[in-house]
Amino acid sequence: MRNILILFFLLLCSTLFGQIPVPKYGDVEINDLKMTHYEKDTTADALILFDNGASYFDLKMDREFQFIYDRHIRIKIFKKSAFHYADFTIRLYKSGQSREVLSGIKGVTFNLVNGKVVKSKLDLDKIYETESKLYTEKKFAFPEVKEGSVIELSYSITSDFLYDFRGWNFQYGCPALFSQFSASIPEYFVYRRSTRGYLNFDIANEKQGKRTFDIHYESEINPGMTSGGAGRKPAENYTITANTNETVMAVKDVPALIPEPNVDCIENYLQSIDYELLSIQLPNQMRKDYTQSWETVNQQMLGDEDFGSLLRSGRFIADTVASICHNLTTPLAKAVGIYTYVQHWMKWNGEYRLWARDGLKKPYSNRAGSSAEINLLLTLMLQSAGLQANAVMFSTRDNGIALAAYPTISKYNSVLASVDIEDKTYLLDAVSKYCPFGLIPSNDLNGKGRVVNNLTGDWADLAASSKYIESKNFTLDINTDGTLKGSAVEYYDGYAGVAFRNDLSTEKSLDDYFRKMQENIKGLVINQFSVLDRNDINKRVQDSLNIEIADHLDMVGDKIIFTPLLFEKVEKNPYTLEERKYPVNYTYPISRTYVFVYKLPEGYTIESLPKPVILKLPDNSVSITYSIQSSGNQIIVVYIQKINKVLFLPDEYKNLKTLYDQIVMKQAEQIILKKNS
Repeated sequence: MRNILILFFLLLCSTLFGQIPVPKYGDVEINDLKMTHYEKDTTADALILFDNGASYFDLKMDREFQFIYDRHIRIKIFKKSAFHYADFTIRLYKSGQSREVLSGIKGVTFNLVNGKVVKSKLDLDKIYETESKLYTEKKFAFPEVKEGSVIELSYSITSDFLYDFRGWNFQYGCPALFSQFSASIPEYFVYRRSTRGYLNFDIANEKQGKRTFDIHYESEINPGMTSGGAGRKPAENYTITANTNETVMAVKDVPALIPEPNVDCIENYLQSIDYELLSIQLPNQMRKDYTQSWETVNQQMLGDEDFGSLLRSGRFIADTVASICHNLTTPLAKAVGIYTYVQHWMKWNGEYRLWARDGLKKPYSNRAGSSAEINLLLTLMLQSAGLQANAVMFSTRDNGIALAAYPTISKYNSVLASVDIEDKTYLLDAVSKYCPFGLIPSNDLNGKGRVVNNLTGDWADLAASSKYIESKNFTLDINTDGTLKGSAVEYYDGYAGVAFRNDLSTEKSLDDYFRKMQENIKGLVINQFSVLDRNDINKRVQDSLNIEIADHLDMVGDKIIFTPLLFEKVEKNPYTLEERKYPVNYTYPISRTYVFVYKLPEGYTIESLPKPVILKLPDNSVSITYSIQSSGNQIIVVYIQKINKVLFLPDEYKNLKTLYDQIVMKQAEQIILKKNS
């Protein structure tokens, strides 16, 4: 009841404070149910009618602060493709005795049946849980969802994690009429607030307020007294009043954020607001500072028992390091030897972690661990060999960018190692068994990492140290039955080699891998295959195939017509937006070379060939060379694509999109052969 009154009080104050009024739960209008599309975006498969959130503080019975996060959302479903909006997962974190607790959850699906509103309530007994070490997930699906349904959800989360004060995303994969968030923070807590996105806020209000917190002391027994009534202090109740910082932010007519290919992490560009805890100073207590500067971040992580402190306990791996380095004479050879050992000794459990919660001895003994446990172990072993090595905190691409302008710990989610050898710094991540020394996985290539060292810390540039290099050579006979027969030799190097080896590892055998390749490429039959240098990650990997290809030649009268690049051609432009507000990010430079040598069937000559072309952007950051020529009874097709720049800003998008339009058109041009009369 007390929480309900608090929420009512906050909503009342916020209305006066310029918030958008939010409909009452369950009060759905008939017009919303009758709506068949959203006029401002007729392609949308769903529309968020409103999404309203609030984060504010309360006191537990033991007089410890918590924060409360409330959410109330209503969604209109237009098409079956939007049914996934009716599936929800709520993650609740836990650590030691600290918890996040879900309460007050209620949901309902509204349908219009024969002119009447039919309600189907969310069955709380059908909410199921999945557990991990760090969180619990509550998963549920709304009942009776159809095209035309409106779903509504309301819930609260009570959290002990004050450093993780929940912010808000104002943008989604579908449009929204409005998205609104309010926050109330007592004067005892100082947070850095940061916003992302390219939309303008329709409401951005901030003011100072006051909030009263009730404190209850249970009755206690006086020291030295018996447990009888004469020795018991009575229960006490009193209140404290704190100044608060009140914020309301809202966006109306929110456009959908539609992800296109080649984006680092779409959440980087969502309109959002985040909070980072800077300090806490409770009444009559000393001030406690958090992440005020990068120097304090460095000191905090150096002393952390699950991070820096673990790098001061290397006895358990001393003999192993000595054995690895026994016959290695140079620092580089020692570093390579230790990295290779950890790659093969440790198995990654698939978890990105910043802290090694299980220490290093246990994961080492079990030969498995998180990214933190594996790479802190790697750092410790490098240091034990006398090398200048440090741990590096970073945020993976799928976790979003951590901006160097804001000292932080909570934005990072993983660890890698750095080692300095002869004025060169090598970045190492041993979670991947297929990355050569000095090449970190593509998911690590995300801005800058923060080096934790014995000085004040430093930056590590998480940029690609190699290209994605792919080369394919096809030698094919054109047959009059409409098939192609011959061979293909494919080479993969750099990040292409890592990707190819990863793909191979996901299948039980090479047979399974090439069977799936055959199933996924129309008309392809693989008669024989072999793979060379699969396990030597310091070499490029190669496969050789004996193949037959059907369904790619058109037999029209006395002519054979086909597109030269077969299944390697770009079918359609991957860039479809009129305007893209976020960058195009290719992760790493790319080099692709495709060579097709076609042998003409007997009795046929060339009627027409596509003309050669060179396409490129003005700064030569992307270039395409496409040549087709004949030589005797052969046609030789060479296609070379080079993407020399990783990041293209939004104002470069139009040129890039236009270039791909030209690529699609050019690759659609056909070779025409004619039977001799």
